[in-house]
Amino acid sequence: MGKRRNKKKQQQKIIRSVITLCLVLLIGLLSFLLKPWETPDDPNPNDGTPSSTTSGQQGNQKPNVGNKTESDLSDLQVHYIDVGQADSILVRVPTEDGTKNILIDAGAPLNESSKDKITTEYLSDQGIDTLHYMIITHPHFDHASAAEEVIEAFHVENIILPECDPRDTNKAFWRGMLEAMDAKNLEYIPSVIGDIYQIGEASFEILGPVDTSNVKDVNDYSIVIRLDYGETSFLFTGDAEEASEEAMLRVHPVSKFKCDVLKVGHHGSDSSTSEAFLAAANPTLAIIQCGEGNDYGHPKKLILDRLENAGVSVLRTDYEGTIIICSDKEAVFRLTTSK
Repeated sequence: MGKRRNKKKQQQKIIRSVITLCLVLLIGLLSFLLKPWETPDDPNPNDGTPSSTTSGQQGNQKPNVGNKTESDLSDLQVHYIDVGQADSILVRVPTEDGTKNILIDAGAPLNESSKDKITTEYLSDQGIDTLHYMIITHPHFDHASAAEEVIEAFHVENIILPECDPRDTNKAFWRGMLEAMDAKNLEYIPSVIGDIYQIGEASFEILGPVDTSNVKDVNDYSIVIRLDYGETSFLFTGDAEEASEEAMLRVHPVSKFKCDVLKVGHHGSDSSTSEAFLAAANPTLAIIQCGEGNDYGHPKKLILDRLENAGVSVLRTDYEGTIIICSDKEAVFRLTTSK
């Protein structure tokens, strides 16, 4: 009987060992499946799932542009100046010889009914005395009428203008700009598609207008520019409308339009930023320059919906004031003032 009892104890010991081993294996398996080391602070554990920091609709999500309160000296800056229902953009390019400045459009002079800062005042506030390039996209008052003041107030090294029908430039503000150029012995460079200008490690290429011989709308004289800095790119469209967009898409490869930041054409009018053009640009961020409570209803709901459906984040000068977007050659971010 004693041997049988000892054998029974041995059997019980074996059973307990087997049960313990099974429990250890079960706990190990559950631990692997539940992954307790992945905390809620890591919402994107390298499984390809978009994180909660993306914007846009499901399936069209793109990463948000980050914010910084300081910019490095090596960062390129693009200032979308709040000049009301007008356009003026300052690009500041770092080079070995210091910062070079490009002005794309000059906005309009300050008038009694406007509270917006004029371009010359903004440039002075930035400590600028020289513009290495000034580009006036087309002969409309809200883009070009302050150009005369800019030329008089600053040293302008190069001016790029579109080739327009003289009937479309027979305007007092355009004549004033040309007279200011004559007074400083300045000649303009006609815009030619495919021309590339190098400034330090940045470059910009003229993509449009493709053909100005039969322009039906002055907006379609608009010079369209792609600016590259490292791996990042910006697209500036003036007031180019769908006819100009279609012409550019016909002659350039789609890759020419791909950008991180798109300046939405014609203040967000529904005559610009066609679906085909937006698809080619495929930006992460869109900037709309327009005046608060403007009489044109800009930006149009159609365009805002189109941008939202494409998963594009939008910033507007009528809401935000002047918007500064920077590039460190690898990514773009918004420069904000520290609180």
